[in-house]
Amino acid sequence: MLAKRLPAPERRRQIAATALEILSTDGVRGLTARAIAERVGVKDGSLFRHFASKEAIVDAAIDAFEALMGETFPEPGQGPLAALAELFHRRVTLARARPELLRLALSDRLTEVAGARGAARVHAVVERSVTFIREQLTLARRQGLVRDDVPVEVLVWTVTGVLRGAAGTSHAPSLRRRAARFDPAGAWHSLELLLTQRTDGSSPETR
Repeated sequence: MLAKRLPAPERRRQIAATALEILSTDGVRGLTARAIAERVGVKDGSLFRHFASKEAIVDAAIDAFEALMGETFPEPGQGPLAALAELFHRRVTLARARPELLRLALSDRLTEVAGARGAARVHAVVERSVTFIREQLTLARRQGLVRDDVPVEVLVWTVTGVLRGAAGTSHAPSLRRRAARFDPAGAWHSLELLLTQRTDGSSPETR
């Protein structure tokens, strides 16, 4: 069944979002004009009234990926732990609404179809996230807010790993169901304990 007619900008956004979904679920080989058209509910040829080529669709998909991930960064001016908490909440919320985004951030599927320039953009989005987390943790340590008995890089891995789990980005349904049991606030509270509690049971402010 063909989809209802949409304004051109909305249809372009729909096509780009569909390309991200297909890459996430079906991989690079599954990203064909026919597959996109079938999910959108238009004829194959209609895609190319909105985009000059499949490469242009991929570029638009990267634009969407970049914009949506960028919206999860907090406004400047907060303390480092508050900034990390906001990023965590926003990322979990986004991942549960659009699970394909973090799955693509954690895989090479988008970069495989993006070309050199597009791949560099995708890598920059991912690197910006890791850099932000590292900077906030480094600042928190300088301020005595997080534990100092493990390297900062291990704390970075802790944040990214818990974020991935809480967001439910696994393809395994059982893991996604487990992740859904944790609300973002509860998951962050547990993560904050990992960041601040030393192995001797003390916290930075009580040392």
